[in-house]
Amino acid sequence: MSSKIAGFHNPQMYEVLPNACLSATARDIFDVLTARQEPGGLVHIRQQELGQRLGLSQSAVSRAISQLRDKGIISERQRKGTLLIHPLLASYESLAHMTNHLEAPDTHVWPINFPVGDIRPSRVRDGRTGTEFDPDPDGGEDAPAPEVRPALRLAG
Repeated sequence: MSSKIAGFHNPQMYEVLPNACLSATARDIFDVLTARQEPGGLVHIRQQELGQRLGLSQSAVSRAISQLRDKGIISERQRKGTLLIHPLLASYESLAHMTNHLEAPDTHVWPINFPVGDIRPSRVRDGRTGTEFDPDPDGGEDAPAPEVRPALRLAG
């Protein structure tokens, strides 16, 4: 592993990362990968080690890594035991290092397969969306107070 610290990342890409709609497992694995990466996004880790760190089965790790690859977050082509985070999502030593790396002719930048605009999916899926359900049928008006107050009695 490199002795230099990868601490700078592209904040705009991390703002749109929720658009990828990753599973919780894929997000946990991505968090481990970003914590272990060298500047430029190279990560030396095996799926077995990821499973042990997160308490996951080999098949769960494999599915999550496939999801990360399908979304373009990690590279399709790497040696066994290494993963490469997309250059736009990788961390670098500085802004200058990121710019130089992205402009280098030998840097492979592959497509990202999720919306990177201002579109954000809702955080909570509501089954009532698209139905006639109105959570506030009074239009925001206070409910009328009951005309007769109930009699209170002491328990005992």
